[in-house]
Amino acid sequence: MKKRMCLQLFEDGGGAGSGGQGGNAGDGNGSLGNAGGSGNQGTYSYAQAEEIANARAERAEKAALRSYFQQQGMTEQQVNQAIADYKDQQKKNQPNVTQLQQDLENSRNEVQRMKNEKFLSSKGVKADDLDYVAYKVSKMVDDKTTFEKAAEKYLKENPRYVGGNTYRVSTSSGSSSEGSGGSANASINDRIRAAARR
Repeated sequence: MKKRMCLQLFEDGGGAGSGGQGGNAGDGNGSLGNAGGSGNQGTYSYAQAEEIANARAERAEKAALRSYFQQQGMTEQQVNQAIADYKDQQKKNQPNVTQLQQDLENSRNEVQRMKNEKFLSSKGVKADDLDYVAYKVSKMVDDKTTFEKAAEKYLKENPRYVGGNTYRVSTSSGSSSEGSGGSANASINDRIRAAARR
């Protein structure tokens, strides 16, 4: 009974200064101890108050829906089914935030992948090697190294992935003029032909 009185005080907003509590009021200091009740029986935490408010709001919403559906001539079972359908429809209409975030992340990754491949193509990477080179370069990217810097470093160390490079092996020991290179190639070809005749 004492707990109920304390809750009633809280709900009505009554305190030590109200006329109905004159016997408990005493002087200023005594009123504070009796207004809340002994052992904090009449106080609520924010979470408890929010829970109570949500429960009351849900009950009020159900009561309003039930009243509306009953006015339409529905039975108790039809009312319960209609309320359940209404709740399901509300849940379906709420956006799936997790899915939206995942879709956004996937789109960003796809755009970044396309930018990276475009950059590698501009550096002369062959189309057949784009996926492999992009994978290897992405492993070199960190907080201090951008994809572009990592790509330039990787392509400098691995020039075979750049399509514009054709490898020409020169075995001439003379100057780099075409004449000495040509004679060296001719002598190598002659040696190969001679070895093939044996």
